[in-house]
Amino acid sequence: MNPTFQITISGSVQGVGFRPFIYNLAISYNLKGYVSNNESGVIIVVQKKAATVTEFYKELKKRHPKNAKINHIEITEILSDQTFDAFSIKPTEKNISINALLTPDFAICKNCQSEVLDPENRRYSYPFISCTSCGPRYAIAKKFPFERENTSLNEFKMCETCLEEYNNPKDIRFHSQTNSCPECGIKISFTDNEGNNISGTNQEIFEALCKKLMEGKIVAVKNTSGYLLLCDATNPEAVQELRNRKKRLTKPFAVLFKNIKQIENYLYCHKTEKKEITSCQAPIVILSLKKQADLAAGEISPNIKTIGAMVPNSGILHLISNQFQKPLVATSGNFHGASICTHQSEVLKSLHTVADFYLHHNLEIQHSQDDSVLRFSKKHKQKIILRRARGFAPNLDLSFSSHASEKLLCLGADLKNTITITPNEQVYVSEYIGDLANYDTYNRFEKKINTSLNFFNFSPTKIIYDQHPNYEANHKVSDFTANNNAIETLTIQHHEAHFAAILSEKNLWEKSKTLGVVWDGAGFGSNIEIFGGEFFEYSKRQIKRIGHLEYFPWILGDQMSKNPKISAFSISRNSHHFQHLFNKNEIKIYSQHIENSLIKTSSMGRLFDAASFALGFKTLILFEGEAGMYLENLAQKAYNKSNIKLKDYLQEEKITTVIPSKKLLLHLAKAAKNNTNPESVALNFHYTLVKCIEKIATFSKSKHIAFSGGVFQNTVLIDLIIDLLKPKFKLHFHEMLSPNDENISFGQLNHYLHLKR
Repeated sequence: MNPTFQITISGSVQGVGFRPFIYNLAISYNLKGYVSNNESGVIIVVQKKAATVTEFYKELKKRHPKNAKINHIEITEILSDQTFDAFSIKPTEKNISINALLTPDFAICKNCQSEVLDPENRRYSYPFISCTSCGPRYAIAKKFPFERENTSLNEFKMCETCLEEYNNPKDIRFHSQTNSCPECGIKISFTDNEGNNISGTNQEIFEALCKKLMEGKIVAVKNTSGYLLLCDATNPEAVQELRNRKKRLTKPFAVLFKNIKQIENYLYCHKTEKKEITSCQAPIVILSLKKQADLAAGEISPNIKTIGAMVPNSGILHLISNQFQKPLVATSGNFHGASICTHQSEVLKSLHTVADFYLHHNLEIQHSQDDSVLRFSKKHKQKIILRRARGFAPNLDLSFSSHASEKLLCLGADLKNTITITPNEQVYVSEYIGDLANYDTYNRFEKKINTSLNFFNFSPTKIIYDQHPNYEANHKVSDFTANNNAIETLTIQHHEAHFAAILSEKNLWEKSKTLGVVWDGAGFGSNIEIFGGEFFEYSKRQIKRIGHLEYFPWILGDQMSKNPKISAFSISRNSHHFQHLFNKNEIKIYSQHIENSLIKTSSMGRLFDAASFALGFKTLILFEGEAGMYLENLAQKAYNKSNIKLKDYLQEEKITTVIPSKKLLLHLAKAAKNNTNPESVALNFHYTLVKCIEKIATFSKSKHIAFSGGVFQNTVLIDLIIDLLKPKFKLHFHEMLSPNDENISFGQLNHYLHLKR
C-alpha cells in the first residue's frame, strides 16, 4: 500500500481555478486521492510513492494558476486506513468557518474576450461570460468558501451544456463556480428614462445602447460590482451634460478605452502602467495626455493634462467598448459624493435626472465596489494607490498574526472611509466606502459592518475608532455598546493611525527607530489643535510626536478647506505680500476671526492650498485636493525640464522640529511677485518641503523614513523625496494601501496590536 500525504495550502487559492489545476496535475502523475476547499484554503490528500508525490509537490508550487497567491504550503505524511481508487474534487464540507483570504474580482481574460465576440461561439454577446481565470468573485459572494451555492449565481441553475463543461477536466470552465450561458444565465434589460423596455437579443440591445451613446445620450450600466454612467468621451457636449447633471463641476472623469492600443493613441503609457492596466485587477491608472485628437479632454479633465484610463474589466464593458469603438467616459453610478448604486430600484430613484437610458441585469451584487484608482510618479514610477476597491479588496496580503482571542472592528476615518476587521487569523480591509457625511454613504458604511459580521458570523469584542469627538463613524460605537456593555472601546489619534499603517505595511515594527512623516488636511489633535503636518518617531513600541508644521489659526471651520484664500490669509497673518489679493471686507472679517480664534492647526493640506492661491488658484475648491493638484501640475511642468535649478526657500533657517509655515509662504509670495515663473516657484515649494524633511530626519538621527497621509498622493513630492533622500535614508511609501484616509482603519488595528498602552 502506498503512503498517504496531506498538502495544505493557504493564501488566495479559492475561486482561482486551483482545484481543477490540482486535479489535472494529479491525474498526470497518476495520483489517487482528492482535493477540496477548506477553512484555510485548499487541502490535498494523495497516495503514491514518496518520490512521485515530491515531484508533484514541487510542480504545483512552480506552476499554479496565475491568479492564485500561495502564502503557506506544507506537506506531511499521515496515517490513513482509506484507500483511494481515483483522484477527485471532493465537495467542501458544510458550515465551516472561513480563515482564509477572500477572492477578489478578476477582469475578463483574453480567452473570454475572444469567445464573447465570436458569432460562432454559444456565448456570443453573453455579457456574463467567465471561467476559472476571470469573472466576479467577492462582488457576488454571500459567504466563503467560494462555492456557487454561496454566491448570487446559485439562483441560476446550470443547463446541461454548462454542466458538461463544469465536469470536463479538459474544459477551461472545469469546476468554474461562475459558469453560465445565455440559456441558463443572467438576463439583461435595456430601458429608457420612463421605464419603457427596449427589447431584443443581447446583440441587438448592445447595438441599441451604443446608438444612444452615439447620439450623445447618458447611459447607466449595471456592471458586475455596481452601476457606471457612460457617455461618448469624444462628444464635449455629452461630457459637459454629464457634469452638469451629476453636479460634478471640475473633478476629472475616468475614460474607458477599448484596449491598451487605443489608450496609447491618446496617452503616454509606460510599461509599468501598461502592466497594471492589463492586470487581472484592471484598475483605473492616471496617465499623461499625449495627443488630444478627438477626445473631449477639456471637459473630461478640466485644467489638468492627465486622464484616468481603464480597459474593460467585464464582459459587459468589453461588448460595449467593441461595439462603440470610441473612448467612453465611465464614472461611478451616483450623484457626486454619494455611494455607487447597485439595485435597479435604487438607480432609478437616484439617477432619474442623470441617465437617459439604463442597462440592468438580474444578478444580485452582494458587495458594491467602485473601480480602483492608482498612479505612478513620472520619474521613479513609484506606485501610489488613490482608491483601493474592485480587484484589490478585501484582502491585504501581508504576513500577519492577529490575537486570535480578540475579534476587532476598526471604524476608520470619516473621509475616504474603510473598515478593518479580524474575525479570524486574517485581516480584512474593506473596499473604499466614501465620505460618511453623505447620508447614502453612511448607510453603506452601516451595511458593510452588518454584512461583515454576518459573513464571518462574528461579533467584535473590541471597537477601535478615531479620537475626533464628532466623527460620524463614532455613532456606530454607541449602537454596539448599547446592546452589549461587554464590548470594549479604544480611540486612536488620527495621524498616529496613519503612521501605524505604514509601519505595518512595510514591517518596520522591529526597526530601532523610524521617522514618520504624516501630512494631510486635518485630524483631531486636541480640543484646541488640528494636526496635519506631523513628524513622529517610532522606537521600542512607542510613538512620539517630535515635530510639526508651524501652527496657524484655524478659522471659519470647514470653509477653510474649501476656500484657499482663507488659508493664505491665516498663514500669512495678513502680510502686505497678500493684501492686494483681498478686499477690505475680507481683510476685516478674516482678521476678526483670527483675533478670536481658539483653534490652531498644523495642516499641511491647508499650506498647499495657500501656496496654490498665491500661484493663481483663485476659485473655490470644488473637490478634495483640487488646489493641491493645481500646484502639483505647475510643479510637474518645471520638473519635466532639463537642467532645472532648485532653490530651498528656507535655506537660511535652522529647522530641527518645526517647519516655519509663514516664512515659507511669504518666500513663495515674494518669488511670485517678482515675476518668477510660477511653475518654478511651485517646484521650489515642493523642494523646500523635502529639504525640511531632510533637516528634521538628520536632527532626529533617523535612518528610516516612512510616509503617510493624503499629501503623499502628490507624485512630484514623491519623486523629489526619492531624488534627494534615497541616497541618505531608507524610504518607505505605501504601495498596497492608499496613503490617504483609507488606511486609517488598518492603522487603528496595528496601533492597538503593536504599541505599548
